[in-house]
Amino acid sequence: MSKIPCRFLILPACLIFVLQAGATYGWAVGTDSVANGSETPSAECDERQPEDAITTSDSRTDSRQIADEEYRLVWVQDRSSDGRDVLATGSQLRLMALDSSQPDEERFLSAQEGSYCKPLLSSDGQNVVYSDHSVRQVWVIPFAGGEARVLCDGFALDVWHDPSRRQDWVYVGEWIGQPESFRLRNVRRVLLEQPAVSEPVWSSTQISPDNFQLGAGGRYAAGEFPWPAGGIADLQNGTWQKRATGCWSSMAPDRSGVSWVFDGPHRNLQMFSPGNSRGWTIPVSESPGLGGHEAFHPRWSNDVRYFVVTGPYREKGPVNAISGGGRGVEIHIGRFRRDLQGVQEWLQVTENRHADFFPDLWLRGGGVESIDSALLQQTMSANAEPLQRLQVEVRCLETSQVPQPRSILPYRRALVVNRYLVSEVLQGELKEKQILIAHWGILDGAIQASARIRRGQRFTLQLEDYLEHRELAGERLLLDGDRGERRIFLDVTQGIPDAVRN
Repeated sequence: MSKIPCRFLILPACLIFVLQAGATYGWAVGTDSVANGSETPSAECDERQPEDAITTSDSRTDSRQIADEEYRLVWVQDRSSDGRDVLATGSQLRLMALDSSQPDEERFLSAQEGSYCKPLLSSDGQNVVYSDHSVRQVWVIPFAGGEARVLCDGFALDVWHDPSRRQDWVYVGEWIGQPESFRLRNVRRVLLEQPAVSEPVWSSTQISPDNFQLGAGGRYAAGEFPWPAGGIADLQNGTWQKRATGCWSSMAPDRSGVSWVFDGPHRNLQMFSPGNSRGWTIPVSESPGLGGHEAFHPRWSNDVRYFVVTGPYREKGPVNAISGGGRGVEIHIGRFRRDLQGVQEWLQVTENRHADFFPDLWLRGGGVESIDSALLQQTMSANAEPLQRLQVEVRCLETSQVPQPRSILPYRRALVVNRYLVSEVLQGELKEKQILIAHWGILDGAIQASARIRRGQRFTLQLEDYLEHRELAGERLLLDGDRGERRIFLDVTQGIPDAVRN
C-alpha cells in the first residue's frame, strides 16, 4: 500500500457555517431527550479511562500530512442507467474496492451484478462483510478478491474488534417486513471467523439499517432507534438517548463517545460529545466536490480524523434529491480538524460514470489516535454564548406557503419561514431591519392555525436565533423565495412544543 494521492484541497478553518436549501445551521445549543427511562449520559459515557487515554502528541498531529496515509475503500456501485438505487435494494449492483497502492484502479470485488449492500471492512482491512437483500444473508469476501462465503442470516450493521478476544464481531439485525421497510430488530453479534458463536446485543427498540456504529469500548453505539430519531444506545443497559432528528448516525472509533447525526437537509453533521448538551455543526456539502448539493452515506472510518460521504445529489427524485441519485454521485474522504470543529481537507476518491453508494474506509494505523477531549472541551467552552431572547414588533412582508401535511411525509412537522420588517425592538439588541422568522406550520401531521399569516399583518413576537436551537437541526424548514444573507429567528412566543422537546 502507498499513500493517499495529493488531490486534497485545503479549506479555511473559518468555514463553519453553510447555507442550506431551506435551512442554515451553525454552532448551536440543543436539548437532549431520554427514552426508555434512561438517564442522560454524562462523563460515564466517555469510555476512556485515565490509564488507556491515547491522545496524539502535537508533534505527530501537526507534522503528519494527509499524503502519508494508506487506506482501503469499499463501496456499492449502481450499474443501472439512472443510478437511483441509493439504498441498494435492487440487483444491478457491483461490489467495489480501491487500494491506495493503486489509487487510479477501481476494481470489482463481485464477479457479477447482484444484490450487495453496505460493505464493511474488517479491523485488519483483509475482509469485506456485506449484505444480500435477495436472500437476506450476510456474506464475507477477501479484500484481495476470491470466493465469498455466507456468514449468517440478517443484515450486517457494523464490524467491531474485540481486544480481549483479538477477534472481530459482526453486528447483525433482523429485517421487519421487506428491506424497503428500513426497519430492523433483535440485533446480535457473530464472530467473523466463528459464525456459530452468536450473542444478543439489542432488542429494546427497532433500528434503521443506514448506520449502527460502535465506539472502541463496545458498550455504546450510534444509530436511529428507529429513523428519524438519531442517538446513542447503551448496549449494556438496553437504554438509549435521542440526540437529534436525522439519519446516518455515526460514532467515533475511539473511546471518547463523540458522535454525529446527519441532518434532515443532508448537508451537515450534527456533532455531540458526552456530558455536554451543547452540540456543534460541521458542514459537508460545501466541499469542493459537492458544491453545496446534498450528500449521503456519511460514515466515520476506523481513524478519528477521517470519514467518507457520497455526493453530489443534484437530481430531483420521487421524494427528494437523495432519491434522485444520479450517475455523477462519487465518494469523498474528509479529514477533520484536530479540534473536530470542521473539515480540514477533502479528497474526491472515485471518478466514473456510475453512481457510488455505501462507502466504508479503512486506514492503516487507524485506532491509534483518539479525539483530544481536553482540546474539544476547551474549544466548545470558548465558543459558548448565552442564548439571547428578543421581543419585537414586526410587519409581515412575504409569506411561505404552508404545505399539505401529506406532501412532507414521512415528516409530521415542519417550520415555515416568513419575511418581516422590524418596526420596533422592545427587548434585546437587533440591528437588522428585515429578518426571517420560522413558525411551526405543521405539528403532529396537522396544519397550525397560527401559521396562516397574511402579508401586512402586525405582531409582537418573542424570538431566539434559530441556529441556537440544536433540537431543530433535523426538522423540515420551508422557505419560499430567496433567503439572501438574512438571519433566521425562531418564534418562541408560545414556547417550544412538547413534541419537539421530546
